[in-house]
Amino acid sequence: MKKKRDMERELLEWRKQLFELRKKYRDTPPGFQNDMEEQACLEKLCREQEEYRKKREHCLEDFWEPKEELFAGREAYLEQIQDIFRQGKGPAVLYGMGGIGKTAIARAYALHCRKEYDGVVFLSCSGDFQMVFGDDVRLPISNLRYSQDKYGGKGRYIREKLKILGRIGEKQRLLLILDDCNMEQDRYMKRVFSLPFHILVTTRRDPAFWGGCSGVPVGELEPEEWEKFVRLYWGKEPEEEAWKEFSSYWKQVGGHTLLMMLRLRGMKAEGRMGKRAEGRVEGSPEELPEALAEDLFCRFPLKKQEKQILRELALLPVQGIRESLYFGVSGVDSRDLERLKSCLLVRVEDIEEGRDRLISLHPIIAEAARKIFLPTQYNCRKILHGFYKIARNSWNCTYLENQKIEPYVFAIFQAFPEPEAWLAREFGSFITWLWVQGYFEEAKEECRKLTVSVEHHYGSCHQITGETYLKMAASCYNSMGFEESENWYFKAFECMNQCRPFDDRYFHYRSAAYSKISRIYRYRGGEENLKKALELIRRALFYEKKYWDFCEKNSIWHEEDDPENSYRHWQLGEARILFDLGETDEALKLGNEAREGILREIGEGKNYQYELNEFDRFLIKAMAAKGEFSRAEEMAVQVVETARIYRKDQSKEMASSEEQLADVWMAAGQFEEAAELYGQILGRLEEDFPYQKQWIKKIREKWCQSLEQRKNG
Repeated sequence: MKKKRDMERELLEWRKQLFELRKKYRDTPPGFQNDMEEQACLEKLCREQEEYRKKREHCLEDFWEPKEELFAGREAYLEQIQDIFRQGKGPAVLYGMGGIGKTAIARAYALHCRKEYDGVVFLSCSGDFQMVFGDDVRLPISNLRYSQDKYGGKGRYIREKLKILGRIGEKQRLLLILDDCNMEQDRYMKRVFSLPFHILVTTRRDPAFWGGCSGVPVGELEPEEWEKFVRLYWGKEPEEEAWKEFSSYWKQVGGHTLLMMLRLRGMKAEGRMGKRAEGRVEGSPEELPEALAEDLFCRFPLKKQEKQILRELALLPVQGIRESLYFGVSGVDSRDLERLKSCLLVRVEDIEEGRDRLISLHPIIAEAARKIFLPTQYNCRKILHGFYKIARNSWNCTYLENQKIEPYVFAIFQAFPEPEAWLAREFGSFITWLWVQGYFEEAKEECRKLTVSVEHHYGSCHQITGETYLKMAASCYNSMGFEESENWYFKAFECMNQCRPFDDRYFHYRSAAYSKISRIYRYRGGEENLKKALELIRRALFYEKKYWDFCEKNSIWHEEDDPENSYRHWQLGEARILFDLGETDEALKLGNEAREGILREIGEGKNYQYELNEFDRFLIKAMAAKGEFSRAEEMAVQVVETARIYRKDQSKEMASSEEQLADVWMAAGQFEEAAELYGQILGRLEEDFPYQKQWIKKIREKWCQSLEQRKNG
């Protein structure tokens, strides 16, 4: 296949030439009539050129801005870091025990030398470099996002992303801070450390084992620095007795800067810690002694809700969470959070010019909270349910809206690798979120774990088990495992027909099972299978109507299991079967009725806007079959635009929607337009979805057919 033409670039070049010609022939009918018209045309052209450039260039979309923080002494460390970078001997690595002040030094350097850089990137290393640099939330680059269909495994994507970061670093002077980087070795370490940035690393490991970097050991404060430190955090000049007490405590904790800072704010570690008067706290948070973990909290009279905040924040990624989002999912009292902030147990940082705040825990405090407050699915059920209420309607949210909770969904799966069966719906919503965002294999893996847990707890004949089988089938279906998906759907169908009702959603899930089996028979084709599909979908409508009546009678409404929404989808399923049976007029009538029902719900304020595409796509197919090409084309264009808004240009949904638009043009005899769009889809599929061989083959055949039709006139 020939290289795809860049039609947008050619159009811009043509508009530029047209501008020059109109400028050259001023005061003629095709030329500019006055300076104002010429200036407006120039501004529009420049704007379009800039938009074209932005869509194709790679640049970092987000930088970290250092803020003024309490910092006493240690200017010598800042000078050492500057010398390392000046001599080109980076990365500079600050290493020492946990809580000794490495991160504070790194942040102070970023603030002190901010004017020397075009931007600062601050990454907390909560995993290996593949996890850190592969995270498109923490390290977003314009026009670059991970897609399993395009890159396969994450390894290929990381290598490409690091290359792009290298090109960005050659154009801008950037500081990269890798905080809490404690891996022993990493396969990408050499590539990362070779990036053309000034790289500043904090770690609890000896960097001599890494090689290729300059280590700066961080120890306790020097005597003159220690005095500045005490005055700064105490807020005044201590009296003689206070100096003696602070000096004694300093020896007890072995010069541990974090513990001393907390002590100056009101916490004092004694008890078992006092018996280690001459000892030092060593190692990483994973090696945090239980005595130290207890002493981090025991002198604060923490309330139940304050302990709960620490427990929940300890679950989340080390980079923290937006305060507004945390309040939404946890329902905590802001006063409890403020008290934890005043005790220096929670870190709070203003973002978005003060419109929101980022809250997080120091890694040592997070590990201590995990040891002392023991997060479990039971005691964290409220925050799990809070994220569930966001994730449950992920299908009708845009890709970027869903991406806001990405770090937290993965953190939940990491914290609770064996989901509890009684939280099946909560974890089920997270699994749905995974496949909506394109994490198909991850969705299957997590759903298998959930299925094992549910079967063990409820048995193989229970409503919740049937629901989970449906989720497992959908996970396989969305990852293109259609044969395995069918097996799970039939298993769910059998389960839902045999089990007793467990709660008010029983008839909904029984209806859903009938609907999915109906779809299987419809896909098999043939008159007998279609008649069987029609019988099944009408049975699905019968059970969904029972659920709908029950909900109205008892004033019940579940957003993810809305009876009218499901009923309209089953109506659409019946319309598709009727269409395949050749009853086009009846199918079109039923499809319009179903669509009107969804529109009515949208008018009531329900967020089903993206689902409307599914109804529109059937109507497009039916209208094209009846020769109503103008209406079909108008609706198909709108479907493409909706897919672009709610997913992304590189998504399967976008390619599928564009394919239908090209099909309409082809049927209408607009072979030129169809050929061009098929060619664009084919190029994108080969680049972004190289493993979808059958789809690529189908589009290539349509493209060749359209070219032949165009050639024949």
